[in-house]
Amino acid sequence: MKPSLSIIFFTVSSGAGLGLLALLSLADLCPVELLPKSALAAGVVLGLSLVVAGLAVSVLHLAKPSNAWRALSRFRTSWLSREAVFAAALVPMASIYGWVVLADSAQALRAVLAVAVCLLAWTVMICTAMIYASLKPIRQWHTRWTPLNYLLLGHWSGALFLLLLASAYSGDASAFAWLALGIGIAALFIKLGYWRAIADDSTAPTIERAIGVREGARPPGMTVARARLFDAGHSHHTFLTDEFGFSLARRHALALRVAAVALGFVLPGAWIISGTTDWRLGLCAALLCMMGLLAERWLFFAEARHTVRLYHGDAKA
Repeated sequence: MKPSLSIIFFTVSSGAGLGLLALLSLADLCPVELLPKSALAAGVVLGLSLVVAGLAVSVLHLAKPSNAWRALSRFRTSWLSREAVFAAALVPMASIYGWVVLADSAQALRAVLAVAVCLLAWTVMICTAMIYASLKPIRQWHTRWTPLNYLLLGHWSGALFLLLLASAYSGDASAFAWLALGIGIAALFIKLGYWRAIADDSTAPTIERAIGVREGARPPGMTVARARLFDAGHSHHTFLTDEFGFSLARRHALALRVAAVALGFVLPGAWIISGTTDWRLGLCAALLCMMGLLAERWLFFAEARHTVRLYHGDAKA
């Protein structure tokens, strides 16, 4: 698939914001005060800023951005529509929650809003992941690994921002450090599992399967005959070849994977393990993580192969 920079930024930025909002609300629900209210309010502002920035940039992916409101009209059948609806509900809910935290309102109301924000953040993340996981023609996306990756990577980047806030506002940084490290390790293993899963092409669609001959034809007196494409049906580039014909060299994929792991996991993890509570180093770790996740998300799109490529010369998808 052809990577779209706007969608890549949207999924990484909104994922971090949603993960941060979910973890903030869970921390607020703890009986022990882990963060002062100033840190909670700042976290809500930061999380909302990341989510709104991602949503705003994602509109650039549309051919007619003025028609973005139509995404709200197919809630029953479209994961994209569900994502838009729940994101539209999350923004005012999180804003009210941040105001209640600053105003030091009744604890019961604050707890109810924290639960609502957490559930809405998780719902939006799942809807975003299912936009891709529900697409059967793309083997690399239509897998259980996709929603797991989106959930854990969003919480991993959000946990780093949460640890940054705890360091800057004198919160319980040690508790959040262990939380972030655990989420980071889980996210890394799930990412490696995803890469291993998509590398197994034993069940990948082939041209034989695409035309109904699962493992090739065997005419009388002949060895196994394989189907092959004689004519793609066009002589110039088309929308299908431009959008679905993107190819990535294996050496480039390996280099980007190494960069994604090093920037997205190893360096931020090293900061956590070091025990340093300097918020400036924490900010560098969080930004490095975002850079690594941008590379990871670019690969997520670039390594995806649509089944339609079989009808344009590819042997496997």
